[in-house]
Amino acid sequence: MPLATVLRLNAISCLGFGLIFLAAPWNVAAFLGTAPVWLIVSLGVGLIGNGVLLWLSAREARAPKRAEVLFFCLGDLGWVVMTLALILTGLWITTPAGQGVALIVALVVGAMGWMQWQALPR
Repeated sequence: MPLATVLRLNAISCLGFGLIFLAAPWNVAAFLGTAPVWLIVSLGVGLIGNGVLLWLSAREARAPKRAEVLFFCLGDLGWVVMTLALILTGLWITTPAGQGVALIVALVVGAMGWMQWQALPR
């Protein structure tokens, strides 16, 4: 898959989840378990910012710089690691449905990061 396509898909995902987190932070927090609402709102703002950066990087006339793509890959890796850590420690993501959805999201985020990394020119 072309790098620009993966970046756009990742941008859409970040923007979508960011909007959900900002539109209904109490619902998201309750769905996950015991996550603080301030954290959900903060993640929403961060996801929207990241989504905008991803979109801008994908639409540049030039190919995105390697450092830009690695930044996004590391962010995706961080999301996966933190999701797993929160679930394994029983911190904030405590409901069975929240854990299931969080794992699915982490899988998709990890796949995006992997595809971005693989699409980098060697």
